Amino acid sequence: MKNNNLLQKKSSLIFILTIIVTFMIGGFFSRGSKVLAADNKTSTSSEKTINVSGVGEVNVAPDIAYVSLGVMTQKESVSDAQKENSNAMNKIINEVKKQGVKSEDIKTVNYSITPKYNYDNKTGSNKLVGYTIVNAISVKVKDITKVGTIIDNAVANGANNSNGINFGVSDYEKYYNMALKNAISNANSKAKVIADSIGVKVSVPTKIIENSTGVPNTSPIYYNASLSKESTPIETGTYKVRADVSAVYQY
Repeated sequence: MKNNNLLQKKSSLIFILTIIVTFMIGGFFSRGSKVLAADNKTSTSSEKTINVSGVGEVNVAPDIAYVSLGVMTQKESVSDAQKENSNAMNKIINEVKKQGVKSEDIKTVNYSITPKYNYDNKTGSNKLVGYTIVNAISVKVKDITKVGTIIDNAVANGANNSNGINFGVSDYEKYYNMALKNAISNANSKAKVIADSIGVKVSVPTKIIENSTGVPNTSPIYYNASLSKESTPIETGTYKVRADVSAVYQY
């Protein structure tokens, strides 16, 4: 009787260990794998799918520029620093408006007052020696042929600080939709290549997910405002509008 009980316990233990090992092996093969084609045997449906991603790009000539212009002043008293900074910035804004830029296209993006200290070795403490004021504006320029002139005039009137230039396009949504179509076409081509390689045919996608946000991306071009003495050459290049999607195809 004892032998029978012992045999039953051993059989139960072997059965449990077999189940554990099976789950461990299944988990090992599922980690880090990139599924391109899947047979949904575990679901109630017998659908087989191919999952792909697609990328689309459209290169456009920029027609808008966002120019950063700033003034940094340092004085012993905060009032003197503010006065000098304000005078310079007012001159810069007036020069910008002379180039046809409207008030609503000029906005302050940074204004800071920072005390400046020097360490006194004799007293072992910091001594207030002055103040630094930074005032920066962003200028939306709709005629990008005037960007160089705007920068030159700003520097001549006291601009000595900048976060660069960003270029963009006024009708971004139009070009993004074109890039989106290209991304879907790219996904479709990939799905057909995968389907051909395994000897099947694919129909229209059953699901398409838009992964890109559709928000313009900006990559500033930097120039050294404090060193600009000659005319500033500006090359706009091309503006890249990008979209990416994920798609699922049945076969």
